[in-house]
Amino acid sequence: MEILISITIAILIYLVLYSVLSSNSTEQVRFRLSRYFKENNVDDVQEQFIREKTEEENKRKKQRFKLASQEFSNYIASSGIKLKANEFIVFWAGLTLIPMIIVVLFGGSIITGFALVIIGIAVPPFIVSNARKKREDLFNAQLAQATILMGNSIKGGFTFLQSMESVAEDMQPPISTEFARVLREIHYGVKQSDALNHMVERTKNKDLELLVSAVLTSAQVGSNLSEILDTISSTIRDRIKIKMEIKTLTAQGRVSGLIIGLLPLVLVLALMVISPGYFAGFFESDIGKILVVVSIILEAIGFAFINKIVNIKM
Repeated sequence: MEILISITIAILIYLVLYSVLSSNSTEQVRFRLSRYFKENNVDDVQEQFIREKTEEENKRKKQRFKLASQEFSNYIASSGIKLKANEFIVFWAGLTLIPMIIVVLFGGSIITGFALVIIGIAVPPFIVSNARKKREDLFNAQLAQATILMGNSIKGGFTFLQSMESVAEDMQPPISTEFARVLREIHYGVKQSDALNHMVERTKNKDLELLVSAVLTSAQVGSNLSEILDTISSTIRDRIKIKMEIKTLTAQGRVSGLIIGLLPLVLVLALMVISPGYFAGFFESDIGKILVVVSIILEAIGFAFINKIVNIKM
């Protein structure tokens, strides 16, 4: 047990140090940008750029281990949580391991520590998933209004980028934040098509993907973009209306599935924390372990079936 606690503390220290060291990347970017904007001639800037690119390549080769992938970073960013992916992982690990360590160090039951570990593993992803779902619903509701605003701006003689600036300035987050990020990428030299596709990758929104595809196709073949935006806006509003109707019709089933899936787990975890001796028999005998495994499997199957029934993909 002492070896397990030592390894756990070592992992926590490593994660904290990694998060602190990686947080300096913002200051490094600002320092590099400030050096570019100094009064230097073209040759100095080119030499500086080549030198920094070489240093970045060397660092990239040395840094083979990454705490968070780009896909996971986009997932955290799309939830709207004010944490970087590395910081979230450190917070997640701390919330999972620290309560168990405290319980074990103060002579508590290992069953109580195990229950706290399960709670620490489950709570942060649930919070992120719930925040991401709310943000997606709000983004979908704002997207129809944004396409109308962009279409009217183009009819008034503005360019597509100026219409995006109108969305970023006049509308509320999260859609204003995403469009402002696209404009920032374009101003830093990223291609318009790449910046728009980056937004699609971050949000994973089918309606936005339809909008971006229409805009890029219009830019290639040449067509009336304002009419296309009006059509897409009407399509998005119809899709939102259908989704709301389906959500209303399946509300009872979704609540029933949530109660059936979570109530046994909540009761079991509460008993493991409050009265760990009540569950000691399940972990001491072979039949008890088998019953625990079978109950978990049946619980997962029932939750998956109900979730499959009430979730209708569009």
